Amino acid sequence: MVATKIGLEIHGYLMMNETKKKLFCNCEISTSDALPNTNICPICTGQPGNKPQLPNEEAVRKIVACALLLGCKVNYDLLFQRKHYNYPDLPNGYQKTMSGAYGMPVGQNGEFLGIRINEVHLEEDPARYDPITGRVDYNRCGYPLIEIVTEPDFTSPDQVRGWLKNLMTALGYVNAIDKEAGIKSDVNVSISPEFIRAEIKNVNSVKSIVKAIEYEIERQQEEPVKKMETRAWIDDKGATKLMRTKETVSEYMFIPEPDLPFVKIDDDFIRGMEDGLPERPQAKIKRFIELGVPKVDAEIIASEIDLAHLFEKIVKEIDPVLAAKWLRRELKRVLHYNDKTLAEIKLDEKHLIELLKLIEEKKITDTTAQRLLEKLIRESFSPRKYVEEQNLGAVGDEKDLKKYCKEAIKENQKAVEDYRKGEEKALNFLCGYVMRKTRGKADPAI
Repeated sequence: MVATKIGLEIHGYLMMNETKKKLFCNCEISTSDALPNTNICPICTGQPGNKPQLPNEEAVRKIVACALLLGCKVNYDLLFQRKHYNYPDLPNGYQKTMSGAYGMPVGQNGEFLGIRINEVHLEEDPARYDPITGRVDYNRCGYPLIEIVTEPDFTSPDQVRGWLKNLMTALGYVNAIDKEAGIKSDVNVSISPEFIRAEIKNVNSVKSIVKAIEYEIERQQEEPVKKMETRAWIDDKGATKLMRTKETVSEYMFIPEPDLPFVKIDDDFIRGMEDGLPERPQAKIKRFIELGVPKVDAEIIASEIDLAHLFEKIVKEIDPVLAAKWLRRELKRVLHYNDKTLAEIKLDEKHLIELLKLIEEKKITDTTAQRLLEKLIRESFSPRKYVEEQNLGAVGDEKDLKKYCKEAIKENQKAVEDYRKGEEKALNFLCGYVMRKTRGKADPAI
């Protein structure tokens, strides 16, 4: 049986709040709800006589960081070229890109989690074209895009799903990809020995990418691909549709961009970028596991760089397993409920450490700690002082607890009888009674 081969061409917007402007002009990057054609200029709309400016410096820095992160060899002379094709979303009739026949992409010959990276390059986004109305919105025309091209090293949809998840985490560490805008991918799928493939264009989410691959493998098993073709993914039908036989590189009529010089970078620039790169997520996961943290907790904490940094500060004073449990489960729960990210709140790490110390010392119950954590998200205060003032310390004295337990038995005879008959839920009810009477301060371990 012929092995499945899958390759990806991943496209994403570079972090918009950091690149701030389009790739070759001074137009600011607008919000998605901006009125059509209100954020344009003669350069990004291709007016005659208007030449592109030098590329956005922050976009170049971001793309180099991505290339280094993915283990690529970085080219020191970056060349843009014109990729010609006739479509209303290109006012010039061509797209400025580093990829293609004469291009010099930022990075080449990399590797990430066992998948070879063919190249990483920078290009401009076309306009938004509505084929039904015939209208074109040029607001996004010229936005800086990253494209990551892999070799066809994937063999299954599940492998693609896991790899993309890890890729997005890694790119988040260098604040490269705008996660709100998401990613799109062209997906190359082949089950033929000669890698005669179908390219599925512009699949716009990880979920859809996986579905498109699953569908295409099944389709090619029934209808073998005899020549390379380009297909569209119809999301609501869960199927691909033939668009055209696949273009060759020569059909795009690539030529070097005559209005832009080489972008030159040097050893000092590369060294500075390498020194600024954070520890990779996989390295963090390994280190967290070595601290005794369960693998699942380590992976979730490392999936967000802000959460990982907070964990690394906390474990200097708190048991790593306890810290991981509360950050991975409780802190993320509270943030999710309040529709906030860690970066959006002003959480004093000293107060969080104080709260976790109270748990570690068994001075408060988990129930009390959960309520205090919810309060810490909204306001800054000393948990230790608050517990003393509000008399929220755990009830750990056996004599006191016996008193509440006797009361629970006396006041809930039906639950007692049900428990004697073997109903475990009745015991939970009695424990809940004690917890209510102690305002959540009873230590369940006792």
